Amino acid sequence: MTAEASARLVRALVALLVLTALVQAHARFEWRDVVQDVRILPDGGVEVRDERTLWTTQDFGEAFVCVRLRAGETLTLLPGETTALSPGPAAEGLTQSCSGGTEVVVRQDARVRERRVRFAYRLDGVVDVYSDVVQWYWNILERASDRPVVVGYRLRVSAPGPMAEPYDAFVMRYANPEEPTVELSVDRSVLDVSFRRIPPNDGVEIRYLMDPAVFDVQGSRAGLESLLRDQLRVVRGDERARFWSALRSHPAWALLPAAGVAYLVMGILGAYRRVGREPAVEAMRYPFEPPRDVVPAAVATVMQQDVQATSLGPAWFATIMDLARRGFLRFEGEGRRLVIHLEDEPTGDEVESFERAVLTYLRSAAGSGRSARRDPNSVTIAELSSYGQRHARRFLASFGRQVKAWAQGYYGGPYLTPESLAARNHWTMRSLLVGLAIGVVIFATSGLAMALSIGAAVACLLLLFVAGITLPAWTPEMAREHAAWKGFKRTLTDYTRMKDAPPDFFMLWDRYYVYAAALGVAERYLRTLQRAAPAAGMDQRSMAARGTWLGVANARDLGQMSRSISSLSSALARSGASASSGGSSSGGGGGGGGGSSGGR
Repeated sequence: MTAEASARLVRALVALLVLTALVQAHARFEWRDVVQDVRILPDGGVEVRDERTLWTTQDFGEAFVCVRLRAGETLTLLPGETTALSPGPAAEGLTQSCSGGTEVVVRQDARVRERRVRFAYRLDGVVDVYSDVVQWYWNILERASDRPVVVGYRLRVSAPGPMAEPYDAFVMRYANPEEPTVELSVDRSVLDVSFRRIPPNDGVEIRYLMDPAVFDVQGSRAGLESLLRDQLRVVRGDERARFWSALRSHPAWALLPAAGVAYLVMGILGAYRRVGREPAVEAMRYPFEPPRDVVPAAVATVMQQDVQATSLGPAWFATIMDLARRGFLRFEGEGRRLVIHLEDEPTGDEVESFERAVLTYLRSAAGSGRSARRDPNSVTIAELSSYGQRHARRFLASFGRQVKAWAQGYYGGPYLTPESLAARNHWTMRSLLVGLAIGVVIFATSGLAMALSIGAAVACLLLLFVAGITLPAWTPEMAREHAAWKGFKRTLTDYTRMKDAPPDFFMLWDRYYVYAAALGVAERYLRTLQRAAPAAGMDQRSMAARGTWLGVANARDLGQMSRSISSLSSALARSGASASSGGSSSGGGGGGGGGSSGGR
């Protein structure tokens, strides 16, 4: 895998991680202390009084329950009972259509974060009447993946009168692993059910087989035997669903992701010990002159182990400055009035190929202006900004590749050892593959096993970064070069050292400024120089005279010069021509029932 491919992979994974975080950060809802009282009436109607507290991390203006209805089933609000129960803004109860049924809504005049509400309604056409049995088969607590978790649940179902065997009541909980507390009164007329917690996508389904003698309605055909056989089938399916649910949520599944993470940790650690350690080199901590006389753009590449063409904004800025210092460019004006004048076209090998590309870019920007001036040898900041909006991104990518190729040729090849690059590519790919394998485990598990597997997948992503950052190692030659330039960068920004620099250091400040731009510390260097020069007894006027190529004329001191250069840097940054100015460091299946619920 190439360095560019690795970078694209990392960016994609980071985007996935950010998307996951945004999803997790979405508003969270909970139904708390749900109390449902259901009365089955002799005429076959069913009255439901459903009290519950809605809580959320944000706020809501409506609390609702969508009741799914089949053909012939109807829902009617009980007059004046659907409302908010706890103190708060005025609220009213109403019904409206929802997917597959009727939505019972408590609507408030203002949004709140928590409110206890009551949904009260009558259901008709929801009991099945036979000659020997009356059945009420209903999903009384809505089952939906978008239904908030229920914390604390109590249900009471009252039949029209007492009954004896074989009439009975059955409670289905789908795949919910929690065993409910179920009590059926001695006369079989009252059913009580309670759960501590009911996850989304699980609900509570009731099948009540009742004596037709307690009803005013009568059926013409028998159905008790077939209903009991069907209930036996449902119970067996429920048991199978709970078995697979318990199997999927068993924490032992997390051993597989844990083993994958342990494999990556040991492999990356071993690779680091073999090939990832940086070579030990000696270099001056505070040198007063650059390690070598090299084009500044190449210095920007030395500060990065894995050089990316898109990260060489400081190389662009340093190249602009160096071309001006050598007389190929000239700055005039400040801020929005800044103009870059292109002097005589260089000949022969006076400039490198990527430097010539910069000059060509500036001439193209000059020729793109619509002003009457139309000077092909000067470009204003406005022209450079307009041109850069269309062409800068493509140009800087090409420019970065040219600088990288030139620098690697100058230094004799890649900056990193082949062994460390091979190890980096190997273990970043292994981290990705193990992460994808753990993703399969995540989709195949639930509960605690899924949570632990998600943690292991995040660990794989982190280990991918660790492998990409820690395993590449400098070659011994480039380690020395990097340490030397790092030391010079330290000198350029350390007042306590710079004030003791020899006079030659201060007399060459403008040349060193170009290197500071390549190192990304141009503004810090100027501030440090402004303090250190007077402390070293240097003549600031003569020093400022060396900055005329920066467009600073007749500066009295380094402070005035520094302000002018900062203005130049800011103007170039605003122009959009550069990615960086270089100036800053930087279970059932029965009848109808609840479909979904929540707040909005």
